[in-house]
Amino acid sequence: MTEFDVPAVGSNDVLLRTKMAGVCGTDVHILHDKVPGVVTPSILGHENVGKVEELGEDVTTDAQGDPLSEGDRVVVLPESCRDCYNCVVLGDEAKCEDRTSVGGWLRADEHPHFVGGFGEYIFLEGGGELIKIPDDISDEAVIMGDAIRIAVHGFERMGGIEYGSDVLVQGPGPVGLAAVAMADDSGAGRIIVTGAPDERLELAERFGADHTINITDVDESDRIERVRSITDGRGVDATFEATGFPPAVREGLEMTGTNGSYMIMGHYGDAGSVELNPHDINRKQITVDGAWSAATRHFVQALPLLRRYPWTETVTDYYELEEVNEAIRAMEGQETVKAVIEP
Repeated sequence: MTEFDVPAVGSNDVLLRTKMAGVCGTDVHILHDKVPGVVTPSILGHENVGKVEELGEDVTTDAQGDPLSEGDRVVVLPESCRDCYNCVVLGDEAKCEDRTSVGGWLRADEHPHFVGGFGEYIFLEGGGELIKIPDDISDEAVIMGDAIRIAVHGFERMGGIEYGSDVLVQGPGPVGLAAVAMADDSGAGRIIVTGAPDERLELAERFGADHTINITDVDESDRIERVRSITDGRGVDATFEATGFPPAVREGLEMTGTNGSYMIMGHYGDAGSVELNPHDINRKQITVDGAWSAATRHFVQALPLLRRYPWTETVTDYYELEEVNEAIRAMEGQETVKAVIEP
């Protein structure tokens, strides 16, 4: 634990008091040196809800252009430069070449020090990328918004799903639950979720899953056959990978049917490679794509979903700042769906 003096707020700066910070699977990957671009020393915590403590005189609106005032509740999102090749030519802010974010990508041993959610304050130079949160959306739902914006990005890249499509979601963690919600909201036919433990699978049913398969109880070949059986022998129309486990990709391709789509969303960190048979993709004409992080618009598009599903149930454990190590261990051991820090 380290203490810093709170810096003076300049005309373009914002000081937030942290209300809640989510512990993400990415935080675990960072600690295992699996995420590129992270600097040290830093303060982790990139899933944050804060209250505007002090607002620079030139900061008047959030990233949507909505009026911003002291006392407002906001979410802090990664900030894209909107000036590089990927932002301007490709139109993809999620792949910004100069992206910055609190929670691991800014040094904490220099001004303004408060550069992550695992602290009492967050100091944003130049205003940062803030979205004001409507009063009818809970802090817990906003924390899960980091996961759901990735699911929104994945559905966007896939072009959505057709009404009545059979959908498989691999992994009932935060991103997987968000994908279940997206599939349910999009009019999916049968939604199947594979993963573990039982508590997460039961929660997936609350979000709209029709069938769940516990990977600790059913081996891979039987899982594949069960998915085929549920889908009348065809396999699913769309699969969303949210495990971060390379062998899941091979398995998911086996479960995906002819002319199906396979979206990889869980491999933010490099977990290694896996052997695939290209014939399986070629023969079934499967479209394979990936969604890396998300843009600000994906969070804004997710706001209606944050009102409709039981997101508060996904936050199963609350920790004080002094207990951050215990919270990270709980996430790594899958002892919790989502752990949060309340500094």
